[in-house]
Amino acid sequence: MILIYFMKIIVLIACLLIYNLILSQPTVLTKSDSLIRELYQLQVKQKSFFDAGQFPSHRGYRHVQDNTIFFSSLIAYTLQELSPEISPDYSNYIDSICYHVKKNYNLYQNVSGRCTYNFWKTKPVQFFPGGGLLSKLSHFHIPDDADCTALIFLSDSTLKKQAVCLQNELANHANLSHLKIKNTYNRFRHYKAYSTWFGKRMPIEFDICVQSNVLLFIYKNKLSLTIQDQETLSLLHEQITSGIYLKAAHYLSPSYKKKSIVLYHLARLMAIGSIPLLDDCRAIIKKDIETELIHAENFMDRVILSTALIRMKGTPLPLTYPASIDKELDKYVFFRANLFSTYARPCLKFITKSDLFDIPFYSKSYCMTLLIEYEALMQKRIRTTR
Repeated sequence: MILIYFMKIIVLIACLLIYNLILSQPTVLTKSDSLIRELYQLQVKQKSFFDAGQFPSHRGYRHVQDNTIFFSSLIAYTLQELSPEISPDYSNYIDSICYHVKKNYNLYQNVSGRCTYNFWKTKPVQFFPGGGLLSKLSHFHIPDDADCTALIFLSDSTLKKQAVCLQNELANHANLSHLKIKNTYNRFRHYKAYSTWFGKRMPIEFDICVQSNVLLFIYKNKLSLTIQDQETLSLLHEQITSGIYLKAAHYLSPSYKKKSIVLYHLARLMAIGSIPLLDDCRAIIKKDIETELIHAENFMDRVILSTALIRMKGTPLPLTYPASIDKELDKYVFFRANLFSTYARPCLKFITKSDLFDIPFYSKSYCMTLLIEYEALMQKRIRTTR
């Protein structure tokens, strides 16, 4: 009996030792987890040129510091959408990052308190920060834009009660509401589609990526479709089915220009579910993504095309990271400003095609977010296709 008693004690001790050993094993970090921790370190913690909570970005070929809210709002929206796919310990990092980003949104709100937002600060007004002459010329003081506004609304649930207000503002500044677009092909000019800009005196401008983000806002907020929503969807349908959306990507998306980025935006929109006016475009977009991915040489282009393909229910080949990954993140241009795109008639398409008139914007932090997005969605795709 004593021997049996001691044997039970020994077994119990052994079980406790094994249990403690299992608990003490370090958690295996996924690639996305480690990147999230690195991204957290890049967020500004104390106000300097950048406000606390922002992610640094740079502008122009001299990489001048630029405190636009564009990249920070993109990071917040992207991470919030990914949060369910991230381990609980690292979703806490996401919560912290997004909380501090959103604290800055009011600094970019319309100067009159309207439910729209600017690319640059409005409190106090700072256009082309650090831009010397450009910051002083009123010609380059841009109005609020639909892109930043949609991204801010998408990333901040507290603004949901103003969603209808924003939809009305978008309609009031759409094509044919007060002006008719001139800088696009004749066959697109009759569409009452959304413009990039809110300013009444600003020429109407179509950008397929901006319009994708606006429609994403409409569908995410489950708003009833207006005539402007339907016309924007019809415009996208014609551009996609005709193939011109890639053939003239630089002209139909003057703020993004690249085929890979146009496909990324459309895939993100299509991933929300059925969109009756665009459902017959799915096969076209997926095939075009696969084609572009075969020929893509730039690492970040391959990242966003791979993410786009996953969203279209495809499975891309795993990516091989370059040795100089930081260099790739630093130099990639996701967004650009073309100083004269709103004035570019079809006969002057070279203005948007050439980089000569562009101001490129850089954000290492957003490129890292795109990597996190790819890694998280790729892991989910692998799990669900086993």
